[in-house]
Amino acid sequence: MMELIVTLSIVAILSAVAVPAMREFSLRANVSATTNDIVVALNLARSEAVKRGRNVSVVSTGGSWTAGWSVQTDTGVVLVQHAAVATDYSVLGAASGAGAPADRVIFTPTGGLSVATAYDFSICRPSADVDNLLSRRVAVSATGLIRSRRDTTSAPAGSCT
Repeated sequence: MMELIVTLSIVAILSAVAVPAMREFSLRANVSATTNDIVVALNLARSEAVKRGRNVSVVSTGGSWTAGWSVQTDTGVVLVQHAAVATDYSVLGAASGAGAPADRVIFTPTGGLSVATAYDFSICRPSADVDNLLSRRVAVSATGLIRSRRDTTSAPAGSCT
């Protein structure tokens, strides 16, 4: 009987340590997965624009990047549709440049951005676990170069606070 109590005590202690670590692992995995999904959509749009010789866009769903996005040709043909991000997570987007639309990233046949001089995304953790240093930022330059990194502090799309 004593061995059972000791074993259960050890299991309880290990569980108390492991559960918070699993939660943080899950938060980071969701942020990374969403970041990767956005980068894949941007790369697809850029390569399709070059391949087709026409503008191709990544367009937010209903004006909200959190609600999802799609890759579309300039004639409105949807190439890929992405559903909304996980509950409580958010995606912010902002374009730089006069007249650049905030709800879409448009790539030209040369692979560069149309209208915008840059585009920036912030992929944010849930508000209960918000942390700018652990959130992710995706930046698209005027030439179409796509980069991602941690830390949304002072990001043009907004920080995750």
